[in-house]
Amino acid sequence: MSARTIIEYMKRQDELHEQLIEAGKDKRQAILDNDVERLTAVMTKENRLLKQVAETEALRQGAADDFLREKGIRSQLQLTVTEMTRLVFNPDEKTELQDVQEQLMDRLIELKELNAINRELIEQSLAFIDYSLNLLVSRPEDDLLYQHPKHQNPAGKGRSMFDTRA
Repeated sequence: MSARTIIEYMKRQDELHEQLIEAGKDKRQAILDNDVERLTAVMTKENRLLKQVAETEALRQGAADDFLREKGIRSQLQLTVTEMTRLVFNPDEKTELQDVQEQLMDRLIELKELNAINRELIEQSLAFIDYSLNLLVSRPEDDLLYQHPKHQNPAGKGRSMFDTRA
């Protein structure tokens, strides 16, 4: 087995990560547009892509193990791609392996940054929702005036403006 199989799996991983980046951009726009249905659809697509990434990674790891056994290395250690390039003697395959590794790393960095932005947007949205709910639930006059604890009305505590008597 040559390094070609490993390269093909890494190219497939790169394609999947590119699709994850596109899904992340769609997710960001859905968050900004407050489109819950589209956000749910994008998250379903992301989960499907993540399963494919995991499957492809398992196949790549199996191919790497086969490659190492072919080279006479029986170690249980998981060698990195950089370490594996030292065992590739075909210059074209070695260059291609290094190129695909670099491109995959660039995609992973881009995906990590995009996920950080999306996480921040979601946290801001949740903070705004929490703030809005607190505005609706709390009684504004309780917040503005100090009352001695003995003089507070215990029955009125925790009531919102939507509470009514039937």
